[in-house]
Amino acid sequence: MTALLWKLGTATAICAALFLGGYAKGRSDGRVAVLADTVKAYKKRTDVDATVRNMDASALCVELGGLPDDCKQLRGVE
Repeated sequence: MTALLWKLGTATAICAALFLGGYAKGRSDGRVAVLADTVKAYKKRTDVDATVRNMDASALCVELGGLPDDCKQLRGVE
C-alpha cells in the first residue's frame, strides 16, 4: 500500500512538473512574440518618421488628405 502511494505521488509530481514546464515555455514564447512585434512596429514607425521629416509642406499637406490645388500655396513655405 505504501509503495502504491509513493508511486502515485511520484507520478503526480512528474505530471505537475511537466505541466508547469510547458506553461512556463508557452508564456516565454508569447513574450518573445510580443517583443518581436514591438520591434517591427518601432522600425516601421522610424521609417514613417523619416519619410515625413523629408517631405516639404506641400507634400505633407497632400499626404494628410489636402487637395493638390489647395496645397500648392504651401510650396516654398518652411
